[in-house]
Amino acid sequence: IYIQPLGNFTADQIKVVRLTADYLRAFYNLPVVLHDAEPLRDIPSDMQRIRYPNNLQIKTSYFFNLLPSMLPDDAAGLICFTNLDLYPEDTWNYVFGQASLENRVGVWSLWRLERDGSKKTTAEKFLDRTLKIAVHETGHMFSMRHCKMYECLMSGSNNLDETDRRPLDTCPECTMKIAWAMQYRPAARYKNLAEFWRKQKRVDEEKLMLEKM
Repeated sequence: IYIQPLGNFTADQIKVVRLTADYLRAFYNLPVVLHDAEPLRDIPSDMQRIRYPNNLQIKTSYFFNLLPSMLPDDAAGLICFTNLDLYPEDTWNYVFGQASLENRVGVWSLWRLERDGSKKTTAEKFLDRTLKIAVHETGHMFSMRHCKMYECLMSGSNNLDETDRRPLDTCPECTMKIAWAMQYRPAARYKNLAEFWRKQKRVDEEKLMLEKM
């Protein structure tokens, strides 16, 4: 999995992107390459708009035109993070992220994930939201559809309240899809996820992963 940040990121945002790279590595059992951030350049006027209050949004098709040419030959997928707000169509207000099942590329915005209205959210909630969006959309890149059977990380979310309610892991059915596709034994997966949460000093999440082993 390759990760390419595009934009001008704060130190807090870069930290979250780095932790997301670590989580994706544990979650999918694939090597993850995190590239240095690069600025966004030459965005056509028909691929951007201003929304109140003075909020620049970039159309996701701009990234889908750009990213396939950046996809390395050995890539399972290429993830793009941006700190600008996104929208998929003119009739939509915004989108957290979007992925292409066919081209193995996707783009995710941090812009709304670190805010609760006009206020900045906690570092923990910002991280959790980013992990959920990144893992969910990467699942789509690997041809996984929305989960409609359980409360699952692969369940659809239309707003931050729904995202916040989602767990940080997949349900048993979606987990077995990952285990089959990645040749990833569930016990080893839970051990790796538990180690990630141990490093974050998140005892409850670590304990939950260990219980699943």
